[in-house]
Amino acid sequence: MSLTSMPRRLDRATAAILFIGLASCRTGGTKACTEAACGDYLEIQFEPELVATGRYYFMIDVDGVTRRCAASLPSSGNQEIIDECSIRQGNGSLAGVTVYGVRPKVVAVRVVRDQAVLLDTRVAPFYEVERPNGPDCPPECSVARVTVQIKEPAPGVQR
Repeated sequence: MSLTSMPRRLDRATAAILFIGLASCRTGGTKACTEAACGDYLEIQFEPELVATGRYYFMIDVDGVTRRCAASLPSSGNQEIIDECSIRQGNGSLAGVTVYGVRPKVVAVRVVRDQAVLLDTRVAPFYEVERPNGPDCPPECSVARVTVQIKEPAPGVQR
């Protein structure tokens, strides 16, 4: 290969990159949409995270339908299979619960550890819109994150 052929190859490579970049643009200068999927969900974060030993039950009432899930601390290390909600684990703790495919205006949250009610409240989530394929591209998904304050009952006291 001669030194004179090298610039010509770089010019062709540069032209190819520019062509690919321009080909991905639509008329009007907007880029083509990708096809990433997304879904609505509500994420409930616990403050503080749950750390006490025991069996936890979570009941999340979404538009009159109660979603239930459970977890234990200490954790066995295996992720529990949960159909109605997903539990986010921290480092030796339970950090929160996520419910997918929902967009309620008000949600009731109840957290119980071994028959002791740690939380029984209602919250009104604020939703943000996510567009994983760009600002002008579908789909559009609603995501809400709320933080609930957990208060531990006194030892031996059930609420």
